[in-house]
Order: sequence, then C-alpha cells, then structure tokens
Amino acid sequence: MRTSVGTALPRTDFNWYWRSQTASFVGDRLTGFAVPSIAILTLNASSAEVGVLSAIGWLAYPTLGLVAGAALVHIPRRKVMITGELMRFAVFATVPLAALGGWVTIPQLLIVVAAAGIATVFVDIAGQSYLPVVVPPGGLVAANANLQSSDSLSKLIGPALAGLALKTTGPYYGLLLSALPFLASAFARTRIRTIEPPPLAPPSLAGTAQGDHNNVRPALAASPEPMVRRIVGGLRFVLDHPVLKPLVIGAAVRSFGTGMVDAVLLLFAYRVLGLSSLQGGLLIAAGSIGGLLGAFAANRLVAKLGLHRTLLLTGLEGAFWLAIPLCLLFAPVIVLVVIRICASIWSPVWNVLTTSVRQDVTPVALQSTVHATARTVTSSTVPLGAITGGLAAGVLGGQLGTSTGLVLVLATGGVIAGASVLSIGSANQI
Repeated sequence: MRTSVGTALPRTDFNWYWRSQTASFVGDRLTGFAVPSIAILTLNASSAEVGVLSAIGWLAYPTLGLVAGAALVHIPRRKVMITGELMRFAVFATVPLAALGGWVTIPQLLIVVAAAGIATVFVDIAGQSYLPVVVPPGGLVAANANLQSSDSLSKLIGPALAGLALKTTGPYYGLLLSALPFLASAFARTRIRTIEPPPLAPPSLAGTAQGDHNNVRPALAASPEPMVRRIVGGLRFVLDHPVLKPLVIGAAVRSFGTGMVDAVLLLFAYRVLGLSSLQGGLLIAAGSIGGLLGAFAANRLVAKLGLHRTLLLTGLEGAFWLAIPLCLLFAPVIVLVVIRICASIWSPVWNVLTTSVRQDVTPVALQSTVHATARTVTSSTVPLGAITGGLAAGVLGGQLGTSTGLVLVLATGGVIAGASVLSIGSANQI
C-alpha cells in the first residue's frame, strides 16, 4: 500500500487539536514520572511493586478498550476527550488531598493510576478516531508526525519538569502541578469546531481484506448496531487485513519490550546510579532527544526508502540496547544517555507510520472499533512487559546483584522491542 506524505494540513482546528494533544502528552509524562518516583523515593516501593504500578494503568485497555471503541461509534468523541482529561486531573488531585491526612500508600497510588488509565483509554481511542475528521487522508502522515514530535518533546521536558516540581514543592504537591496540563488539554479541545459526521453503519466486511478499504461507502445507520457486533466487526477487520494484522502483532511485541524497559529504568537510575528525582528526570528526558529526531525524520524516511523498508529500519532500536552492559564497565550515566538517544529514534518512526496506515485503510464507520482493537492488543502487552520486567529485576537482582539484574532486564526489553519488525518482514503489501 502507499501512504501519502508531505500534504499540507488545515490550520485552525488541527492546531487546536495539536495543542490539546501536546498538553495531554505533557500531563502523561509529568504524572508518569511523578507517581513511580513517589513510590520509590517516598514510599520505598519494591521492584515488584514498581512493576505492578507501571502495569496497572495499562490494564484498562484489555478490560475496556474494545467496549470503549464500540461505544464511541455513537458518542461525540470531542466531548469524551474533554471529560476524560478533566477526570484525569481529578484523580491525581486526590493524592495531595490524602497526603494532608498522611494516608498516601502504594494501594492508593495503584487505585489512582488505574482510574486515570480508564480515562486515558477513552481519550486515546476518541482522539485517534477524531483525527481523520479534522485532517484529510492525504495529511495523516504529516499530522501524526507533528503529534509524535509533541509526544517526543513531552518525553524530553516532562520528566525534568516533574523532577523539578517534586524537588521544589515536595512529592505530593509536585504531583498536583504535574496534573495541571490535563486541564489545559480539556480547554484546548473545547476550541475545536469541526463537526463530527453522524453515526455510520459499518460496511460489509465481506472481501474487505483484499479490496480497497478507502472506497467503502458506509450508509447512515438507521439504528444503533449492537455493541457486540461492533466489537466483532473491528476484530474481524484487523485480523483479516493483510496490512493491519502484521502491524498490530509487531506493535504488541514492541509494547511488551518497552514495558520491560520502562518498568525498571527509574529503578536503575535511583538505586544503581544513586540519582535524585531531579537528576533522574533529566537523565530520562535526555534520552527523548532521539525521539524528536525520529519524529522529524519519519516523513523523509518514507519518501526516500518507502514505507516497508522504513518500518524494518526501526528494528535498530534493539541493536542499541545490546550495548547497555557497558554501563557496568565505565561512565554509566553517559553510556545510558547515548543508548537512550540512539534507541529512541526508532519508536516514534514506527508509531507515526503504523498509526497513519491504520487511519488511512480503515473506513469511517470502523475507525473507533479498529483503533480500539489495535490499541487493546498492543497496550495489553505493556503491563505484561512491566510485570515481567519488575519480577525479573527482583529475581536476577537477588542472584546476580542489583546492577547486573537491572542491566540484563533493560537489554532484554530493548531487544524484544526491536524484534517487533520480524512480524512485517514478509508482509509485502505494506
């Protein structure tokens, strides 16, 4: 298949959409750094508890993702995004309130992260389904590249800002400050004026795996389709599609690997390198420089190499993580920063291209259910990776020492993430 690149984007509504997503990304990164930092530095969480804490926010996808996608077929998605952002701010704000009474515990953090994860599912699926309404098909790669740039930038500045907030205002009020971008995102989404089309009846799925999906013309739905049928329709479309199926499998493998890495990276920074929350934030943020480079390069790489070869190139992520044992020999902070920068180039490229392809080949009536299917499958492996990483770190650390155990988990997770390209090696339709 071919995905257009370089198409000019409509400015007004996409700019507000872009701003809202950027604020949402920043809120994700700030709170995503602040919560495990509080658990490790203030509540003295174990490696297993950190792994569970990293995993629990993602559990909303396997439990609610498909239902959310089916429900969003008949619910205004812009309103869902606004409501979800307000809910995320509210649940994180309960932590400093509990701190006033000295009630903050690991179980409470687990509940907060789980509740925020539920809201995130609806915000995420609604946002991915709403983008093709705001942007024409030919502009999806450019739009997703802009969004991925913001995501990468949020990873660059978010941990550093969160570390600064925790250090200057204390852990709990620092978390409250970290949640403020969700309010900004909700406001920006109210400025989007694009009118969503009315609910559509899904097209016949017979033969769609081999046909031109963009030429399917869904009719207006006379009445809401049963939710189970909508869920099954999205599943069938993904599983029968020669392009989407290998991409979703590859994304699931990549998510498992990154889940392992993310679960133990802060443990490595705090307990092996002995960094403070601010230093840890700067260290994690430095690695996001590569993410910015990857987001900016995605369009050019596709134009020069083609979609299939560019996706295969993202497997280099695993090769760089193989160098992580060098951290045990000399200059661990410098080595880790270099590896993070070089490895993180490729994940944004993968995300931009796979998201654009999915939005491009999916009929309008199936956007929310197909995105929900893809996100549910891929996001379900994140908690599996996080729990695996946390448990493996505890076992290997006990047998080989904390430093060696964490390095082995980081290397293994990085290699698994890079191996995701094996799923598309023979998919010539991509």
